[in-house]
Parts: sequence; C-alpha cells; structure tokens
Amino acid sequence: MGTSSSDRYHSASLSLLAQRFSTLSHEDSESGEEEDGSEERRQSEHAVVLAPGTGIPAGHAPVWVSWGRKHWSGKEDADLKVHAFRRGNTVTVVAQFHDDHTVVATDTSPKAILGADHLELWWSERGDVHSRPVQLGVARTQEGIPVSTWFRRPGRRVPPPTARWVTPNHVEVDLPVAWVLPKARSEEEDPGASKGGPFTIVFSDSDGKGQETLVSTSDRTPGPYLYGRLAIAPEGRPFPALWGGDLHWERVGKRTTLRSLVW
Repeated sequence: MGTSSSDRYHSASLSLLAQRFSTLSHEDSESGEEEDGSEERRQSEHAVVLAPGTGIPAGHAPVWVSWGRKHWSGKEDADLKVHAFRRGNTVTVVAQFHDDHTVVATDTSPKAILGADHLELWWSERGDVHSRPVQLGVARTQEGIPVSTWFRRPGRRVPPPTARWVTPNHVEVDLPVAWVLPKARSEEEDPGASKGGPFTIVFSDSDGKGQETLVSTSDRTPGPYLYGRLAIAPEGRPFPALWGGDLHWERVGKRTTLRSLVW
C-alpha cells in the first residue's frame, strides 16, 4: 500500500498475523530543503492489537519504549505484554507488566494515579486520527483495589470502565465495543467496513519519581497520526475484515487479471 503527493511520499504495511503496522515517509531531493540531495526519512511502528471474536486471546502485540528511554535500563526495568479479545459487546484488554520497583497509588485522585505505575488506554472518540483523544488511567492501591480516572474525558459523561487487578502485575479492562468502534462502521450497517480504530496501550513506569518511562503499542507518544490500532473481529471469528482505509481496493470483474490489478 502506498500513496504519494507532490514531493512527499508515504508507504505503509499492515499484518494482522504479526499485529504490526509500519509507516514510512520521506522528502526527495527536489524539495529544495536538503541541498546535498539527501532524503529525510521518518519511520514509525505501531501495533495492531487483535481482539478475536472467539473469546480466545491472540498472541501478545509488539511494544516499544515510546518515551523516557534514557531512564530505561532494559526489560527488567519495565516491560509490557498485551493482548485482547472480544466477548459479545465487550472488548477486554489484558496487560501484564514487568517492573523492578512497584509504585502504587496513594489515593484515588488523578494526580496519585499519574504518579504511580499505571496503565493508560488511548483512543480516538470518533475513530479517526483527527478526533479528540480519550485517555484512561488505571492504577492500584496498596490493598490491590483498582482506581481509574479519565486523564482526557470522552465527550459523553460516562464513568471509567470496569478494571480488575488479577495480580499486582496483571490488569484487565473491559471496554464497550461501541466506545472504540464508531457506529458508522459497525458490522450491522456495513459488514465489509472498518473493524478497527486508533488505539494505543501504554504502561507508565514511575519508580517513585513520577513518570519515567512509557512502554506502549506505538513507538511514539500517542497523538494525531501516532496511534496504534485495535482490530476487533466479529463475534465467532478470529480475524476482522480489513478496512478500506488500509488497502487500495480494486473491483474484480470477469476479465480482471493479476497484471491489471498490479499495474
């Protein structure tokens, strides 16, 4: 898949099996910005977290250190494993952390959650990269009680979703499908339409000094064009249909050949 406009080029590749989405953009030497004829290349990596509709989780999605690498000494310091699955109208996000120094929330305030080791879920409310971002924070108290807050509240007034701390390093969050899958792209309206949207999962490692390192399903801090993806399969199916925005679709007729599709 690739697109181009004037002197700027973009390409992208997506694999549901690898749960990975990569983009590459560059400016050529004719742009006038680089006198030595060199190209400026920008590559970004994102996970496509797969939520099978069978109720059986897929494998762990890839993660990256998206912020605070200078404070990160390796996976023993901070690491994240995530997967998701769908049951009915709910998508459950499962996150497991590895952390060498656990910091819990001292109370239920947003400030206390932000200062503790916590999980963040980011998504775009209307399902596109231009929409207002929603940011959920989930931490735990010393007693293991889940505490959640909206760092960036959705447009509608709803309480934070249900969260469960199964162990001190294992949390599960139940999200209504309707929150992350826009109505205009629902299965009921168009079976071949999008089954996913912008979505990033972040583990914020504190070590008692505030946010030090972010390990997430995107190689950069979430924001416009910098989200990962959540791919939600229809109920009973392991994979979703690919959405139109991810591939350039061509109508296939009786006389269509492979050469005509490629060229």
